[in-house]
Amino acid sequence: MKLSPAKIEQLVNDLLDVLADIDGVLFQGNDGQLKAAMTEIITDELMIEERLDAEIHQVLQQHKYEITMGRLSYDDLFKKTKHRLVTQRKLVL
Repeated sequence: MKLSPAKIEQLVNDLLDVLADIDGVLFQGNDGQLKAAMTEIITDELMIEERLDAEIHQVLQQHKYEITMGRLSYDDLFKKTKHRLVTQRKLVL
């Protein structure tokens, strides 16, 4: 994850402050519930790229022999595979 838990907490607090200042925005639940839900959502979104990278590493393990023999570049395969999966899954990173 590219943001520390402290940064995520600060982001959640700032976002709640901005939303609270907007007329017509009504919260359902207390601050603790809102912060917990927002923290979970933001953390899940930030973990998308990490999960994708882990999946790509696992896929490329199947081509380990070709990579170690110098027939294929691991970095090039990683980038191409990541680009293909991001496009197929319509992910925003």
